[in-house]
Amino acid sequence: MRAMYLLDPGRRDLLRPAVDAGVDTVITKAAAVTGELAGACARLGIRLLGSVACFSDHAEPAERRREDLRPVDQHGRVWEPMEWYHGIVPTDSDYVDDLVERCAALAGRPLDGLVLDFIRWPLHWELELRDGAVPRQSSFDARTLALFAARHPGAVAGRGPQWTGFRCEIITDVVRRISQRVRPGTWLGAFVVPAEGPRRRELTGQDIGRWRPWLDAVLPMTYHAILRQPPELIAARSREVTAAFGRPVTPMVQVTASHAVSRGYDWGPPITDTDFATAVQLAGESWCLFPGEGMDAGRWHVVSQNTDRTGKREAQG
Repeated sequence: MRAMYLLDPGRRDLLRPAVDAGVDTVITKAAAVTGELAGACARLGIRLLGSVACFSDHAEPAERRREDLRPVDQHGRVWEPMEWYHGIVPTDSDYVDDLVERCAALAGRPLDGLVLDFIRWPLHWELELRDGAVPRQSSFDARTLALFAARHPGAVAGRGPQWTGFRCEIITDVVRRISQRVRPGTWLGAFVVPAEGPRRRELTGQDIGRWRPWLDAVLPMTYHAILRQPPELIAARSREVTAAFGRPVTPMVQVTASHAVSRGYDWGPPITDTDFATAVQLAGESWCLFPGEGMDAGRWHVVSQNTDRTGKREAQG
């Protein structure tokens, strides 16, 4: 997969330069996909995938946000939003039922597949995984604690393998239910937090090795500038995620840190042309540019060169 993520599904002007550079897939918010975008992608031979915000309602109007499902820390305090992020606890059965049906309805739109986003326990990883940050713990709400106690009598919530295993079970079960509801016939992937395996399972419940029967692909969110890391992060996390998932993965390549594109949020230091070229090269033969709105002629040229190089390697193989 050689993909581009669009924050704005109305930017159909980006499709032609993307195709010319070797992009074969566009990803954008599933609920925002229009017939115009779907038609333009179809005419250009581009696969169109829609992302679904599973356990975050940051894009919802305030009156539609589920304040009763906010995560609770180990001291009993309800989380405050961090930047734009409004996390949702994944243990409410009614919410999960609605999510499964929402995915089924979205799969019926003019889409070639879905990508599960925020398919995890709450964590604003873009800030909380930076060096020196202390990730918040979640969720010690009454519903989650009661469910944990029922499954693991006598175990201590908040630490130990039973707590981590419980959190992984919850997320894996949601992935399974969505997959069984929308497949066969719908391509299904998921975004993965770019923490190392044990830490990813502990913080987010993403045990991706258990997702393999239910998904076609995973996309590690290797936004190196956001995490204030060098581009080499992309190769390191891709290797680890590939080994855990058991098949090739599609790493994300951060295109820009510009406030004009990030809507003023902190996406890290500027990404130089050299850093971008290195990031694309390290991503290898499968990648997703994020976001497409940050591309310009020079960066499309870099992508085109890399596509030509990897395409030749594929042909020779």
